[in-house]
Amino acid sequence: MKREIFLSLKVKLGLLVAAIVLAIMAIVTYTSVIRQERAMKYEMRSKAINMAQITGALALLGGNAADPWAFAKQFLKFAPQLDDNILYIVILNQSGGIIDTEINIPLLNEITGKDSETFVKGIPDIIRARVAGSGQQPADQAFMSRLGHLLPIDVVLKPGNTLIGTMCIGYSLYRFDVAMDRARMITLLVTLTFTIVGLLASFGLSLNITKPISRIVDAMRHVQQGDLDQHVTVKTRDEMQLLAANFNFMVDGLKEREHIKQTFKRYVSELVAEHLIKEREVSITGERKIATILFQDIRGFTSMSEQMSPEEVVSILKEYFTAMVDVIFAYEGTLDKYIGDAIMAVFGTPYAHEDDPLRAVKTAIDMQKALTALNQKWEQEGKGRRLAVGCGIATGPVVAGSMGSEKRLEYTVIGDTVNLASRIEGLTKGGQILICDRTYSAVQDTVAIKPLDKVYVKGKKEPQQIYEVLYAL
Repeated sequence: MKREIFLSLKVKLGLLVAAIVLAIMAIVTYTSVIRQERAMKYEMRSKAINMAQITGALALLGGNAADPWAFAKQFLKFAPQLDDNILYIVILNQSGGIIDTEINIPLLNEITGKDSETFVKGIPDIIRARVAGSGQQPADQAFMSRLGHLLPIDVVLKPGNTLIGTMCIGYSLYRFDVAMDRARMITLLVTLTFTIVGLLASFGLSLNITKPISRIVDAMRHVQQGDLDQHVTVKTRDEMQLLAANFNFMVDGLKEREHIKQTFKRYVSELVAEHLIKEREVSITGERKIATILFQDIRGFTSMSEQMSPEEVVSILKEYFTAMVDVIFAYEGTLDKYIGDAIMAVFGTPYAHEDDPLRAVKTAIDMQKALTALNQKWEQEGKGRRLAVGCGIATGPVVAGSMGSEKRLEYTVIGDTVNLASRIEGLTKGGQILICDRTYSAVQDTVAIKPLDKVYVKGKKEPQQIYEVLYAL
Protein backbone atom coordinates (compact mmCIF):
# COMPACT_ATOMS: atom_id res chain seq x y z
CA MET A 1 0.00 0.00 0.00
CA LYS A 2 1.35 3.39 -0.97
CA ARG A 3 2.11 5.52 2.06
CA GLU A 4 0.76 9.07 1.91
CA ILE A 5 3.26 11.87 2.46
CA PHE A 6 2.32 14.01 5.45
CA LEU A 7 3.39 17.64 5.48
CA SER A 8 2.70 19.69 8.56
CA LEU A 9 0.91 23.01 8.26
CA LYS A 10 3.97 25.01 9.30
CA VAL A 11 6.06 23.36 6.55
CA LYS A 12 3.38 24.16 3.98
CA LEU A 13 3.19 27.78 5.15
CA GLY A 14 7.00 28.05 5.13
CA LEU A 15 7.26 26.72 1.60
CA LEU A 16 4.45 28.99 0.45
CA VAL A 17 6.10 32.12 1.88
CA ALA A 18 9.48 31.07 0.48
CA ALA A 19 7.95 30.59 -2.97
CA ILE A 20 6.26 34.01 -2.76
CA VAL A 21 9.52 35.70 -1.68
CA LEU A 22 11.48 33.99 -4.45
CA ALA A 23 8.88 35.00 -7.02
CA ILE A 24 8.92 38.61 -5.83
CA MET A 25 12.71 38.75 -5.84
CA ALA A 26 12.83 37.19 -9.31
CA ILE A 27 10.46 39.84 -10.60
CA VAL A 28 12.44 42.60 -8.88
CA THR A 29 15.70 41.23 -10.29
CA TYR A 30 14.30 41.05 -13.79
CA THR A 31 12.75 44.50 -13.73
CA SER A 32 15.75 46.21 -12.15
CA VAL A 33 19.02 44.38 -12.71
CA ILE A 34 18.34 42.79 -16.10
CA ARG A 35 16.63 45.83 -17.58
CA GLN A 36 19.37 48.05 -16.17
CA GLU A 37 21.97 45.76 -17.70
CA ARG A 38 20.33 45.98 -21.10
CA ALA A 39 20.10 49.76 -20.86
CA MET A 40 23.75 50.11 -19.85
CA LYS A 41 24.89 47.81 -22.65
CA TYR A 42 22.97 49.90 -25.16
CA GLU A 43 24.40 53.10 -23.69
CA MET A 44 27.96 51.76 -23.77
CA ARG A 45 27.57 50.58 -27.34
CA SER A 46 26.28 54.03 -28.28
CA LYS A 47 29.28 55.65 -26.59
CA ALA A 48 31.65 53.30 -28.40
CA ILE A 49 30.05 54.11 -31.74
CA ASN A 50 30.15 57.86 -30.98
CA MET A 51 33.83 57.66 -30.06
CA ALA A 52 34.59 55.79 -33.27
CA GLN A 53 32.66 58.33 -35.31
CA ILE A 54 34.50 61.25 -33.67
CA THR A 55 37.87 59.62 -34.32
CA GLY A 56 36.88 58.81 -37.88
CA ALA A 57 35.67 62.36 -38.45
CA LEU A 58 39.05 63.71 -37.32
CA ALA A 59 40.76 61.33 -39.68
CA LEU A 60 38.59 62.59 -42.52
CA LEU A 61 39.50 66.17 -41.68
CA GLY A 62 43.06 65.26 -42.35
CA GLY A 63 46.15 66.65 -40.77
CA ASN A 64 48.86 68.31 -42.74
CA ALA A 65 50.49 67.57 -46.01
CA ALA A 66 53.20 65.53 -44.38
CA ASP A 67 50.80 63.43 -42.25
CA PRO A 68 47.01 63.41 -43.15
CA TRP A 69 46.37 61.32 -40.03
CA ALA A 70 47.87 63.88 -37.68
CA PHE A 71 44.53 64.95 -36.13
CA ALA A 72 43.43 61.40 -35.70
CA LYS A 73 46.71 60.43 -34.08
CA GLN A 74 46.53 63.34 -31.69
CA PHE A 75 43.00 62.47 -30.69
CA LEU A 76 44.02 58.85 -30.37
CA LYS A 77 46.23 59.66 -27.40
CA PHE A 78 43.31 61.22 -25.50
CA ALA A 79 40.59 58.74 -26.42
CA PRO A 80 41.19 56.33 -23.45
CA GLN A 81 41.10 59.32 -21.12
CA LEU A 82 37.77 60.43 -22.53
CA ASP A 83 36.36 56.94 -22.04
CA ASP A 84 38.41 54.52 -20.00
CA ASN A 85 36.44 51.56 -21.34
CA ILE A 86 38.19 51.88 -24.72
CA LEU A 87 40.76 49.07 -24.67
CA TYR A 88 42.41 49.70 -28.02
CA ILE A 89 42.23 51.87 -31.17
CA VAL A 90 43.97 50.72 -34.32
CA ILE A 91 44.11 52.87 -37.50
CA LEU A 92 44.73 51.02 -40.74
CA ASN A 93 45.45 52.60 -44.14
CA GLN A 94 43.77 51.62 -47.38
CA SER A 95 46.19 48.77 -47.92
CA GLY A 96 45.65 47.36 -44.43
CA GLY A 97 48.90 48.65 -42.96
CA ILE A 98 48.97 49.85 -39.35
CA ILE A 99 49.19 53.61 -39.19
CA ASP A 100 48.90 54.01 -35.42
CA THR A 101 47.78 52.09 -32.32
CA GLU A 102 46.68 53.19 -28.89
CA ILE A 103 46.29 50.62 -26.07
CA ASN A 104 44.67 51.45 -22.75
CA ILE A 105 47.45 50.01 -20.61
CA PRO A 106 45.77 50.48 -17.17
CA LEU A 107 42.65 48.67 -18.39
CA LEU A 108 44.73 45.98 -20.09
CA ASN A 109 46.69 45.39 -16.88
CA GLU A 110 43.45 45.15 -14.99
CA ILE A 111 42.18 42.50 -17.39
CA THR A 112 45.30 40.45 -18.15
CA GLY A 113 47.59 41.19 -15.24
CA LYS A 114 51.30 40.54 -15.88
CA ASP A 115 50.72 39.35 -19.48
CA SER A 116 49.76 42.81 -20.71
CA GLU A 117 52.98 43.31 -22.70
CA THR A 118 52.13 40.32 -24.86
CA PHE A 119 48.76 41.77 -25.68
CA VAL A 120 50.20 45.21 -26.50
CA LYS A 121 52.22 43.57 -29.24
CA GLY A 122 49.62 41.05 -30.38
CA ILE A 123 46.43 43.08 -30.58
CA PRO A 124 47.34 45.28 -33.63
CA ASP A 125 48.43 42.29 -35.71
CA ILE A 126 45.28 40.32 -34.95
CA ILE A 127 43.08 43.33 -35.76
CA ARG A 128 44.91 43.92 -39.01
CA ALA A 129 44.49 40.28 -40.02
CA ARG A 130 40.79 40.39 -39.19
CA VAL A 131 40.16 43.55 -41.23
CA ALA A 132 42.18 42.16 -44.13
CA GLY A 133 39.71 39.26 -44.23
CA SER A 134 42.24 36.52 -43.75
CA GLY A 135 40.05 35.03 -41.05
CA GLN A 136 40.69 34.69 -37.38
CA GLN A 137 42.59 31.58 -36.42
CA PRO A 138 41.61 29.54 -33.34
CA ALA A 139 44.78 30.68 -31.64
CA ASP A 140 43.84 34.32 -32.33
CA GLN A 141 40.33 33.69 -31.01
CA ALA A 142 41.71 32.20 -27.82
CA PHE A 143 44.13 35.12 -27.54
CA MET A 144 41.37 37.73 -27.87
CA SER A 145 38.99 35.79 -25.58
CA ARG A 146 41.40 36.48 -22.72
CA LEU A 147 40.52 40.15 -23.06
CA GLY A 148 37.01 39.47 -21.86
CA HIS A 149 33.82 40.86 -23.33
CA LEU A 150 34.59 43.28 -26.19
CA LEU A 151 32.48 45.37 -28.53
CA PRO A 152 34.61 45.54 -31.69
CA ILE A 153 33.61 48.49 -33.87
CA ASP A 154 35.13 49.05 -37.31
CA VAL A 155 34.62 52.47 -38.95
CA VAL A 156 35.47 52.46 -42.68
CA LEU A 157 36.82 55.84 -43.82
CA LYS A 158 35.69 56.25 -47.40
CA PRO A 159 34.92 59.82 -48.41
CA GLY A 160 33.83 60.20 -52.03
CA ASN A 161 34.03 56.48 -52.60
CA THR A 162 37.75 56.65 -51.96
CA LEU A 163 38.96 54.30 -49.26
CA ILE A 164 41.54 56.00 -47.08
CA GLY A 165 41.56 53.54 -44.18
CA THR A 166 39.74 51.81 -41.35
CA MET A 167 39.36 52.85 -37.70
CA CYS A 168 39.09 49.78 -35.35
CA ILE A 169 37.98 50.39 -31.78
CA GLY A 170 37.73 47.70 -29.10
CA TYR A 171 35.26 48.81 -26.45
CA SER A 172 35.72 46.68 -23.32
CA LEU A 173 32.79 45.53 -21.21
CA TYR A 174 35.10 43.96 -18.63
CA ARG A 175 34.37 46.50 -15.88
CA PHE A 176 30.71 46.43 -16.80
CA ASP A 177 30.67 42.61 -16.49
CA VAL A 178 32.49 42.80 -13.17
CA ALA A 179 29.99 45.34 -11.91
CA MET A 180 27.10 43.25 -13.17
CA ASP A 181 28.53 40.09 -11.57
CA ARG A 182 28.83 41.98 -8.32
CA ALA A 183 25.26 43.25 -8.73
CA ARG A 184 24.03 39.72 -9.42
CA MET A 185 25.86 38.42 -6.39
CA ILE A 186 24.41 41.18 -4.23
CA THR A 187 20.96 40.46 -5.67
CA LEU A 188 21.42 36.76 -4.95
CA LEU A 189 22.53 37.49 -1.38
CA VAL A 190 19.63 39.87 -0.88
CA THR A 191 17.25 37.24 -2.32
CA LEU A 192 18.67 34.56 -0.02
CA THR A 193 18.49 36.94 2.93
CA PHE A 194 14.88 37.82 2.22
CA THR A 195 14.12 34.14 1.63
CA ILE A 196 15.65 33.16 4.96
CA VAL A 197 13.90 36.02 6.71
CA GLY A 198 10.66 35.02 4.97
CA LEU A 199 11.12 31.40 6.01
CA LEU A 200 11.83 32.37 9.61
CA ALA A 201 8.86 34.74 9.61
CA SER A 202 6.63 32.11 8.03
CA PHE A 203 7.71 29.46 10.48
CA GLY A 204 7.15 31.89 13.31
CA LEU A 205 3.70 32.71 11.96
CA SER A 206 2.91 29.06 11.27
CA LEU A 207 4.10 28.13 14.75
CA ASN A 208 1.77 30.76 16.16
CA ILE A 209 -1.04 29.15 14.17
CA THR A 210 -0.13 25.48 14.49
CA LYS A 211 0.83 25.47 18.16
CA PRO A 212 -2.78 26.02 19.29
CA ILE A 213 -3.93 23.54 16.65
CA SER A 214 -1.42 20.98 17.94
CA ARG A 215 -2.75 21.49 21.46
CA ILE A 216 -6.29 20.94 20.25
CA VAL A 217 -5.29 17.87 18.19
CA ASP A 218 -3.46 16.40 21.18
CA ALA A 219 -6.46 17.07 23.42
CA MET A 220 -8.79 15.51 20.83
CA ARG A 221 -6.56 12.41 20.79
CA HIS A 222 -6.98 12.08 24.56
CA VAL A 223 -10.73 12.58 24.22
CA GLN A 224 -10.81 9.87 21.56
CA GLN A 225 -9.11 7.55 24.05
CA GLY A 226 -11.79 8.31 26.63
CA ASP A 227 -10.01 10.97 28.71
CA LEU A 228 -12.48 13.83 28.99
CA ASP A 229 -10.43 15.83 31.50
CA GLN A 230 -9.13 18.07 28.73
CA HIS A 231 -9.10 21.86 28.55
CA VAL A 232 -7.22 23.87 25.93
CA THR A 233 -6.12 27.42 26.75
CA VAL A 234 -5.41 29.66 23.74
CA LYS A 235 -5.02 33.44 24.01
CA THR A 236 -4.35 34.46 20.42
CA ARG A 237 -7.40 36.73 20.09
CA ASP A 238 -8.33 35.22 16.72
CA GLU A 239 -10.13 32.22 15.22
CA MET A 240 -7.77 29.85 17.06
CA GLN A 241 -9.09 31.14 20.37
CA LEU A 242 -12.66 30.64 19.13
CA LEU A 243 -11.77 27.10 17.99
CA ALA A 244 -10.30 26.29 21.40
CA ALA A 245 -13.35 27.72 23.16
CA ASN A 246 -15.68 25.62 21.01
CA PHE A 247 -13.54 22.55 21.66
CA ASN A 248 -13.75 23.14 25.41
CA PHE A 249 -17.51 23.61 25.10
CA MET A 250 -17.74 20.32 23.19
CA VAL A 251 -15.68 18.46 25.81
CA ASP A 252 -17.83 19.90 28.60
CA GLY A 253 -20.87 18.61 26.75
CA LEU A 254 -19.30 15.17 26.38
CA LYS A 255 -18.42 15.13 30.08
CA GLU A 256 -21.99 16.06 30.98
CA ARG A 257 -23.32 13.38 28.63
CA GLU A 258 -20.95 10.79 30.12
CA HIS A 259 -21.98 11.81 33.62
CA ILE A 260 -25.64 11.39 32.69
CA LYS A 261 -24.84 8.06 31.05
CA GLN A 262 -22.98 6.74 34.09
CA THR A 263 -25.71 7.98 36.41
CA PHE A 264 -28.32 6.35 34.20
CA LYS A 265 -26.46 3.04 34.37
CA ARG A 266 -26.79 3.08 38.14
CA TYR A 267 -30.56 2.87 37.80
CA VAL A 268 -30.82 0.47 34.87
CA SER A 269 -28.47 -2.18 33.47
CA GLU A 270 -25.68 -1.11 31.15
CA LEU A 271 -27.24 -2.88 28.17
CA VAL A 272 -30.55 -1.10 28.68
CA ALA A 273 -28.76 2.20 29.14
CA GLU A 274 -26.79 1.74 25.91
CA HIS A 275 -29.96 0.67 24.10
CA LEU A 276 -31.92 3.71 25.24
CA ILE A 277 -29.04 6.13 24.64
CA LYS A 278 -28.58 4.91 21.07
CA GLU A 279 -32.31 5.15 20.29
CA ARG A 280 -33.19 8.54 18.80
CA GLU A 281 -36.82 8.06 19.67
CA VAL A 282 -38.00 6.16 22.73
CA SER A 283 -41.14 4.17 22.06
CA ILE A 284 -43.59 3.60 24.90
CA THR A 285 -45.68 1.12 22.91
CA GLY A 286 -43.31 -1.81 23.53
CA GLU A 287 -42.55 -4.82 21.36
CA ARG A 288 -43.35 -8.51 21.68
CA LYS A 289 -40.40 -10.78 22.42
CA ILE A 290 -39.50 -14.17 23.80
CA ALA A 291 -37.58 -13.67 27.03
CA THR A 292 -36.55 -15.51 30.18
CA ILE A 293 -37.48 -13.87 33.48
CA LEU A 294 -35.59 -14.49 36.72
CA PHE A 295 -36.96 -13.55 40.15
CA GLN A 296 -34.84 -13.87 43.26
CA ASP A 297 -35.94 -13.11 46.81
CA ILE A 298 -34.31 -13.32 50.24
CA ARG A 299 -36.09 -15.79 52.51
CA GLY A 300 -37.08 -14.42 55.91
CA PHE A 301 -35.54 -11.02 55.36
CA THR A 302 -38.53 -9.07 56.64
CA SER A 303 -38.36 -10.60 60.12
CA MET A 304 -34.57 -10.31 60.12
CA SER A 305 -34.66 -6.62 59.22
CA GLU A 306 -37.00 -5.85 62.11
CA GLN A 307 -34.12 -6.64 64.47
CA MET A 308 -31.66 -4.32 62.67
CA SER A 309 -31.22 -0.59 62.38
CA PRO A 310 -32.14 1.04 59.06
CA GLU A 311 -28.48 1.75 58.38
CA GLU A 312 -27.57 -1.92 58.86
CA VAL A 313 -30.41 -3.04 56.57
CA VAL A 314 -29.21 -0.68 53.84
CA SER A 315 -25.61 -1.90 54.30
CA ILE A 316 -26.61 -5.56 53.96
CA LEU A 317 -28.76 -4.94 50.89
CA LYS A 318 -26.03 -2.86 49.26
CA GLU A 319 -23.49 -5.68 49.54
CA TYR A 320 -26.05 -8.29 48.55
CA PHE A 321 -27.37 -6.40 45.53
CA THR A 322 -23.83 -5.56 44.36
CA ALA A 323 -22.82 -9.23 44.36
CA MET A 324 -26.04 -10.37 42.65
CA VAL A 325 -26.10 -7.66 39.98
CA ASP A 326 -22.47 -8.38 39.05
CA VAL A 327 -23.49 -11.95 38.25
CA ILE A 328 -26.48 -10.80 36.17
CA PHE A 329 -24.33 -8.42 34.14
CA ALA A 330 -21.66 -11.11 33.69
CA TYR A 331 -24.18 -13.16 31.69
CA GLU A 332 -25.39 -10.03 29.85
CA GLY A 333 -28.73 -10.03 31.55
CA THR A 334 -30.80 -6.92 32.16
CA LEU A 335 -31.53 -5.76 35.69
CA ASP A 336 -35.18 -4.86 35.44
CA LYS A 337 -35.87 -3.65 38.96
CA TYR A 338 -35.47 -4.09 42.70
CA ILE A 339 -38.65 -5.01 44.55
CA GLY A 340 -37.81 -4.52 48.19
CA ASP A 341 -35.26 -7.25 48.85
CA ALA A 342 -36.14 -9.06 45.62
CA ILE A 343 -34.49 -8.80 42.21
CA MET A 344 -36.07 -9.11 38.78
CA ALA A 345 -33.74 -9.81 35.85
CA VAL A 346 -34.52 -10.33 32.18
CA PHE A 347 -32.64 -12.30 29.53
CA GLY A 348 -33.55 -11.72 25.89
CA THR A 349 -34.28 -8.02 25.81
CA PRO A 350 -33.25 -5.45 24.76
CA TYR A 351 -30.60 -7.77 23.26
CA ALA A 352 -31.37 -11.43 22.65
CA HIS A 353 -29.08 -14.47 22.66
CA GLU A 354 -29.82 -17.95 21.41
CA ASP A 355 -29.10 -19.39 24.87
CA ASP A 356 -30.96 -16.86 27.05
CA PRO A 357 -32.73 -19.57 29.13
CA LEU A 358 -29.37 -21.24 29.85
CA ARG A 359 -27.83 -17.88 30.75
CA ALA A 360 -30.66 -17.28 33.24
CA VAL A 361 -30.16 -20.69 34.88
CA LYS A 362 -26.37 -20.24 35.08
CA THR A 363 -26.97 -16.78 36.57
CA ALA A 364 -29.20 -18.29 39.27
CA ILE A 365 -26.56 -20.93 40.10
CA ASP A 366 -23.75 -18.37 40.28
CA MET A 367 -25.94 -16.09 42.39
CA GLN A 368 -26.32 -18.92 44.92
CA LYS A 369 -22.53 -19.40 44.88
CA ALA A 370 -21.93 -15.66 45.26
CA LEU A 371 -24.32 -15.55 48.22
CA THR A 372 -22.49 -18.49 49.86
CA ALA A 373 -19.21 -16.57 49.53
CA LEU A 374 -20.88 -13.46 50.93
CA ASN A 375 -22.22 -15.41 53.93
CA GLN A 376 -18.74 -16.77 54.61
CA LYS A 377 -17.30 -13.26 54.47
CA TRP A 378 -19.87 -11.95 56.97
CA GLU A 379 -19.17 -14.92 59.24
CA GLN A 380 -15.44 -14.17 59.19
CA GLU A 381 -16.19 -10.54 60.03
CA GLY A 382 -18.30 -11.70 62.97
CA LYS A 383 -21.44 -9.92 61.80
CA GLY A 384 -23.70 -12.90 62.43
CA ARG A 385 -25.57 -12.54 59.16
CA ARG A 386 -26.65 -15.41 56.93
CA LEU A 387 -29.00 -14.99 53.99
CA ALA A 388 -30.80 -17.60 51.89
CA VAL A 389 -32.49 -16.91 48.57
CA GLY A 390 -34.83 -18.67 46.19
CA CYS A 391 -34.87 -18.23 42.42
CA GLY A 392 -37.76 -18.68 40.02
CA ILE A 393 -37.28 -18.72 36.24
CA ALA A 394 -39.82 -18.72 33.40
CA THR A 395 -39.48 -18.44 29.63
CA GLY A 396 -42.13 -17.15 27.27
CA PRO A 397 -43.59 -14.17 25.40
CA VAL A 398 -43.40 -10.73 26.97
CA VAL A 399 -43.98 -7.15 25.94
CA ALA A 400 -40.75 -5.15 26.38
CA GLY A 401 -40.24 -1.43 26.09
CA SER A 402 -40.23 1.92 27.82
CA MET A 403 -43.39 1.89 29.89
CA GLY A 404 -44.98 4.79 31.68
CA SER A 405 -45.99 8.32 30.81
CA GLU A 406 -44.41 10.92 28.56
CA LYS A 407 -42.76 12.50 31.61
CA ARG A 408 -41.60 9.36 33.42
CA LEU A 409 -40.54 6.19 31.59
CA GLU A 410 -39.18 2.88 32.78
CA TYR A 411 -37.76 0.14 30.57
CA THR A 412 -39.36 -3.13 31.69
CA VAL A 413 -41.22 -6.24 30.56
CA ILE A 414 -44.78 -7.25 31.26
CA GLY A 415 -46.88 -10.30 30.48
CA ASP A 416 -48.00 -13.67 31.76
CA THR A 417 -44.42 -15.02 31.71
CA VAL A 418 -43.40 -12.38 34.26
CA ASN A 419 -46.26 -13.39 36.54
CA LEU A 420 -45.36 -17.08 36.15
CA ALA A 421 -41.70 -16.45 37.11
CA SER A 422 -42.81 -14.50 40.17
CA ARG A 423 -45.23 -17.27 41.24
CA ILE A 424 -42.55 -19.95 40.77
CA GLU A 425 -40.11 -17.94 42.87
CA GLY A 426 -42.74 -17.80 45.59
CA LEU A 427 -42.69 -21.62 45.76
CA THR A 428 -38.94 -21.83 46.43
CA LYS A 429 -37.15 -22.51 49.66
CA GLY A 430 -33.77 -21.04 50.57
CA GLY A 431 -31.16 -22.25 48.08
CA GLN A 432 -33.71 -23.59 45.56
CA ILE A 433 -33.83 -22.75 41.84
CA LEU A 434 -37.16 -23.61 40.18
CA ILE A 435 -37.92 -23.31 36.46
CA CYS A 436 -40.96 -23.68 34.22
CA ASP A 437 -41.54 -26.31 31.56
CA ARG A 438 -40.45 -24.11 28.64
CA THR A 439 -37.17 -23.20 30.37
CA TYR A 440 -36.62 -26.89 31.11
CA SER A 441 -36.99 -27.73 27.39
CA ALA A 442 -34.21 -25.25 26.54
CA VAL A 443 -31.65 -26.34 29.19
CA GLN A 444 -32.39 -30.03 29.89
CA ASP A 445 -29.39 -31.22 27.88
CA THR A 446 -26.96 -28.94 29.73
CA VAL A 447 -28.08 -28.65 33.36
CA ALA A 448 -28.94 -31.33 35.94
CA ILE A 449 -32.68 -31.06 36.62
CA LYS A 450 -35.19 -32.88 38.80
CA PRO A 451 -38.88 -32.76 37.92
CA LEU A 452 -41.30 -31.86 40.72
CA ASP A 453 -45.03 -32.37 41.07
CA LYS A 454 -47.36 -30.16 39.13
CA VAL A 455 -48.62 -27.22 41.12
CA TYR A 456 -51.35 -24.65 40.79
CA VAL A 457 -50.12 -21.09 40.63
CA LYS A 458 -52.13 -17.95 40.92
CA GLY A 459 -53.48 -16.77 37.56
CA LYS A 460 -53.30 -20.20 35.93
CA LYS A 461 -56.28 -22.53 35.55
CA GLU A 462 -54.19 -25.58 34.74
CA PRO A 463 -51.51 -27.03 37.04
CA GLN A 464 -47.97 -26.14 36.00
CA GLN A 465 -45.09 -28.57 35.71
CA ILE A 466 -42.04 -27.16 37.48
CA TYR A 467 -38.47 -28.42 37.79
CA GLU A 468 -35.69 -27.95 40.29
CA VAL A 469 -32.16 -27.16 39.06
CA LEU A 470 -29.53 -29.28 40.78
CA TYR A 471 -26.18 -27.69 41.42
CA ALA A 472 -23.14 -27.98 43.67
CA LEU A 473 -21.71 -25.06 45.60
